[in-house]
Amino acid sequence: MKFLCSVVVFVFAMSTLQSQNDSSAYNPFDNATFAIGGGVFMPQGKLSSYFGTAPFLELSANFPFRRKKAIGLTLQVVIPNQKDDFLYRRTIDTIQVKSTMMLNFTVDFKKSLHTSTKGNLELKLGLGVSGITTDARNPFYSGEDGEEKYEIVSSVLFSPGLEYQYEFNENSKFIIGVSVNYAPYKVEGAVREDIGGLAFVPKIAYVF
Repeated sequence: MKFLCSVVVFVFAMSTLQSQNDSSAYNPFDNATFAIGGGVFMPQGKLSSYFGTAPFLELSANFPFRRKKAIGLTLQVVIPNQKDDFLYRRTIDTIQVKSTMMLNFTVDFKKSLHTSTKGNLELKLGLGVSGITTDARNPFYSGEDGEEKYEIVSSVLFSPGLEYQYEFNENSKFIIGVSVNYAPYKVEGAVREDIGGLAFVPKIAYVF
């Protein structure tokens, strides 16, 4: 999990540095926007056997560059609606666990497909990490800094999608979007069952 987070931060930092080097007179942070919103996490396929539809809160930042391109950062906090337990393999045993929270973080590479006076349609490709906290206590937890008290299932996360930003007026902008989240949790190794990892993620957010 920490390694994947480091990769995501490194990719974002390198992309930002490269864009700044292309034109010293243009700083994407000067035109950065931030958004807060929410949506619905809708599991598909095998994942729908373990999780039901659930709401999520989203925080995001958008850094526009030249040539109709942008890089974004997105954090989603999902309160899972778990329908069935799944098997989790700890170091000492294998147990049935429930999820307590899901966190999805992506770096989003965006390209504008259509722009008008009031709106902008963007294609988004997100790459990041997904983590599911569980109620399984870490048997080796000692209370030291950096230790996780409960076990976490983590996976790389792919999130392609479309977003449309509409400007009602100068102080009122909203984003309507839909993404497909794919996180192969079984690859992580701790999950004994293939619980899937596909979900539709429609959302709406307010830009400020």
